[in-house]
Amino acid sequence: MFKIRIRFSKTGTLCYIGHLDFLKVFTQTIRRSKLPIAYSQGFNPHQIISFALPLPLGMESINDYLDISIVSELPESEVVEKLNAAAPPGLTILAAYTPDGATAAAATVTADYLLAVDVSDDAIKKVLDSEEIVIPKKTKSGIKNTDIRPDILDIKKIQGGVLLHLSAGSARFINPLLVMQQLTDKPPCNSKLTRLELYKEGRIPL
Repeated sequence: MFKIRIRFSKTGTLCYIGHLDFLKVFTQTIRRSKLPIAYSQGFNPHQIISFALPLPLGMESINDYLDISIVSELPESEVVEKLNAAAPPGLTILAAYTPDGATAAAATVTADYLLAVDVSDDAIKKVLDSEEIVIPKKTKSGIKNTDIRPDILDIKKIQGGVLLHLSAGSARFINPLLVMQQLTDKPPCNSKLTRLELYKEGRIPL
């Protein structure tokens, strides 16, 4: 089998379907593309694909990633062409390449988000200057007070809003809505956030 990492964007109405439904959209796209996708063994075989990090409902992504396995080698440009020809509106395949090392899910450690809300310099400074930010957070064992400050890696203003650089891996993850609550008095809303990029160690894109 040959492993391929797919970089794609998810925009428009597609962002309003949940992760499991989007998984179906992607598997249907692969099926229509007639790529030589590899299937799992057993009584209920399924396509061997794995997303880096599920996207919250209502949030668009500019650079997102998943890994697939195919049974015969193809030029990367052909993989992109076939998938784009079969993709629905809102799903755009940007690149295909051979991954280096770990799966996309295992490699992901941080993410960039664009917060399209006006935020004051004072609000940003208050968060960055805080030694700790303790909030009640839902965990597997119930609600517990959690310090989210270590997972807020950077905040800065850019064109179009505020750039949030946050922990986003399997070991550490912070919901960007929690950071939005610290920066603005507006109700937290995923549609005000766009995930721009996912990174592995060293802030290198997947």
